[in-house]
Amino acid sequence: MSICFAALLFTVYSCKDEDSPIVPVGPEAKSINGTIRFVDTNFILTGGTYLISAYPSAGWPPAGGPTAFDTIKISRTNNVLNLNYNYKLIDLNPGSYVVSVGFRKNTGGQSPIMSVYGCDTARARYSLCFLNPTLKATIGAENQGVENINLISWSDTTKKVY
Repeated sequence: MSICFAALLFTVYSCKDEDSPIVPVGPEAKSINGTIRFVDTNFILTGGTYLISAYPSAGWPPAGGPTAFDTIKISRTNNVLNLNYNYKLIDLNPGSYVVSVGFRKNTGGQSPIMSVYGCDTARARYSLCFLNPTLKATIGAENQGVENINLISWSDTTKKVY
């Protein structure tokens, strides 16, 4: 019995933490993540896609496509539309980015933007903050990712800010 106990103790002692991989803490490098909270349920469920996008702050307001984007898959729980969505934008180079929520139509044409990080469009819809947002998501020179870039947005595209 004491030999089995000694063997067990030796096995446990031999499996030190330095043999285990190190799990990084914090956001993934070269990424931006956060949560979008929609304040209404007037989603367009066909004919296009809701997007969370990052544009270089020097190129804002946008004249072209974003540097990175992810689709927001509108879903239901117990037949009720979900209003909160987590997102992650990846492969961003160091720099400052304006993050926005928009809708891209399948048929082309202007894609409305309903929210911009730093401009709470749910309460300040007629503000011009979206033209020069004060808050930006910044990927540092060491490629540090950014987390908790949270937005409040309309889902109703008629309430676009841009």
